[in-house]
Amino acid sequence: MHYPVSVGIIGDISESLNALTDALAGHRFDTDGAAPGCGLLADEFARGQQDSRFPLAPQRIVADTRAALGRSDVVLVDTGAAKMWMARLYPTYERNTCLISNGLSTMAFALPGAMGAKLAKPGVKVLAVVGDGAFLMNSQEIETAVRERIPLVVLIWEDGGYGLIEWKMDLELGEHHYVSFTNPDVVTYAVSFGAKGYRITAADQLLPTLKAALDDEGVSLIACPVDYSENLRLTDTLGHLDETL
Repeated sequence: MHYPVSVGIIGDISESLNALTDALAGHRFDTDGAAPGCGLLADEFARGQQDSRFPLAPQRIVADTRAALGRSDVVLVDTGAAKMWMARLYPTYERNTCLISNGLSTMAFALPGAMGAKLAKPGVKVLAVVGDGAFLMNSQEIETAVRERIPLVVLIWEDGGYGLIEWKMDLELGEHHYVSFTNPDVVTYAVSFGAKGYRITAADQLLPTLKAALDDEGVSLIACPVDYSENLRLTDTLGHLDETL
C-alpha cells in the first residue's frame, strides 16, 4: 500500500510527539463539532441493524457482532474484506478490544491470536472474525484450543472466495479470476475437532447464535454467509462523497 504524506517527520516517535505538543502549546482546537463523516458511519451502522437480507449484509454482521460483545470483550479481525468492514464500522469503547493486523496485514492471524488474547485476559469473551479463506489457512488451531481448553468463538464470514482480492480486481481490472474455492461443512468440521458448529441460515439467527456461543465454555465455530455485493457499492459511495468534499 502507498500512503501519500504531506509533511513527513523523521525522528524518535516520543520526542517528535513531545516537540509537536510544545509547538502547539496555547493553540485551541474546536472539539465541540463531530468529526466529518461520523454521522454517515452512524447512519450506515443503524441501517445495518435493520437489514434482514440473506446472505447477510456486512453492516448487519458488524452490528450484531457489536451487540453480542460487551465493552471489555475482545474481537480479533483477520485480513480480508471482513477487515475493511469491521475497521470501518465497529465501535470500540476501551483500548485493545478490537485487534487488527493492519500493518503487515497478516492473513490467518485472528484464530491463534484469539487464543493468546484469551490466555492473557481469561475474564473476557474473545471472538475471532475471519474470512473463509483466512480460516482455512490456520483452522487446525481449533484442535489446539479444544485440547488446551481455551474457550473462544470463531465467526467465519463465508463467501467461498478471497473477497478482498476480488474487490480489488474488480476495481482495477473490471473483472476477477481464480479467487473462488469450496469450503468444508463447517459444522461437521467443528464437531470433528470436539468443538461446536453453527450455520446461519437467516439474518435474525446471527445475534442469538453469537450470544449463545460466547456464553459457552468451549470452542465454537459459526459459519455466516455474507453478501459482498456491498463492496463495490461502498466504493461508489465513497467516490461520490469524495467528489463533494
